[in-house]
Amino acid sequence: MALVAAFASDVDLLILDEPTSGLDPLMEEVFQRCVTEERERGRTVLLSSHLLSEVEELCDRVSIIRKGATVESGSLAELRHLTRTSVSAELAGPPGGLAALPGVHDLDVRGHRVRLQVDNDKLDAVLRSLSESGVRSLTSTPPTLEELFLRHYQDEVTAR
Repeated sequence: MALVAAFASDVDLLILDEPTSGLDPLMEEVFQRCVTEERERGRTVLLSSHLLSEVEELCDRVSIIRKGATVESGSLAELRHLTRTSVSAELAGPPGGLAALPGVHDLDVRGHRVRLQVDNDKLDAVLRSLSESGVRSLTSTPPTLEELFLRHYQDEVTAR
């Protein structure tokens, strides 16, 4: 009922705190459509949620807050630029020199298959190196919002 009242109001800024808590999947979809419509009408929607996939789907800008302070803020593209991309590839020949490239992490080579994490500013060099081995298939996946979030909370997760 509170969501209906919020969307029916005539305000420029909607502040929604955990708005989908208790909603079934069908109503979550309706909620997402409502937020999109409000944004298209020029209203600002401030959404606080622990459902990071929902935030990733709905929000233009994201802030990660830790201990009451903002630790990252920006568009998802801006935040992703600050971290690593996952790369998986199947090559025609053996991969050469990947381990020596700066920015390469968690390299796993099994025959002609390669998995790794790469700092985004070093992705170009990794792709060039892979192409020299003949790429048969390639998947490059930017970090999810959950991965960005966990980067700031990793010490709390490992301490438990």
